[in-house]
Amino acid sequence: MSGKLHSITTEDVNEIKRHKTSENCIIFLSGPSSLKTPLSLLAASDVISVNGSARYLLDNNIRPFIYVLTDSRFSLQRNDDFREFMKKSKYAIVNGEVYDRASEEDKRYIDDHGFVIRSLYQREKGGFFKKIKFTIASKLDDKILIDVPVSKKKRLAGFSLDITHGYCSCHTVAFAALQVAYSLGYQKIIHSGLDLVDTCGRFYDEKHNQQPSELSRDLGKILPFYRFMRENVADIQVYNLSDTTAIDYDVIPFITPDEV
Repeated sequence: MSGKLHSITTEDVNEIKRHKTSENCIIFLSGPSSLKTPLSLLAASDVISVNGSARYLLDNNIRPFIYVLTDSRFSLQRNDDFREFMKKSKYAIVNGEVYDRASEEDKRYIDDHGFVIRSLYQREKGGFFKKIKFTIASKLDDKILIDVPVSKKKRLAGFSLDITHGYCSCHTVAFAALQVAYSLGYQKIIHSGLDLVDTCGRFYDEKHNQQPSELSRDLGKILPFYRFMRENVADIQVYNLSDTTAIDYDVIPFITPDEV
């Protein structure tokens, strides 16, 4: 790692690629179904963990290959966990919001132990001038796939083929992690715990220390991004281990652990 703040570069991505141990990766998320994923499969894969899901892996002697965080509330409210997960993962990636809201001490820690990815936009609403901006940007940069409606009442959708160019955010760290995994060139990207059903609770939350989850409220904003990915990223091989998910299997096909 470079030891200085910058948005993640091609050199950084290539460094991570050199240390991959598998052609497949598992994005280990917070949905309850993640606990059904065999530990043997997790131990044999490059695992991208998010938020508090890293605790389960570490408690079972599985080191996350990459720890991804895009919600500054977690880093601020569970600062000890945040630091531990960054330190004990092979690599750590946070977004600009997490970095910008971090204490000076935490910023130095991120500089030394992690990389920063930047969202391509602040809000997902459309608009005439935003459409012009991203239409031009996508013509100049074929790594950014994005569809921006003219109306501000509608929402854009997109996918970044290369996180060094920025990433498309959509109210869930899972989609950021997916763009990270794609950028690293994994042959199969397998989701564990991509449920998004019922209350969208996190399996690691304890009753006395629950983090707020807005996934159920934001589901209608999230699903179009996955549909966009399916329709526009032809070479992606992405799967879902969850047998209880809000995402249609024609968007992300179901796979069993034995099929991985």
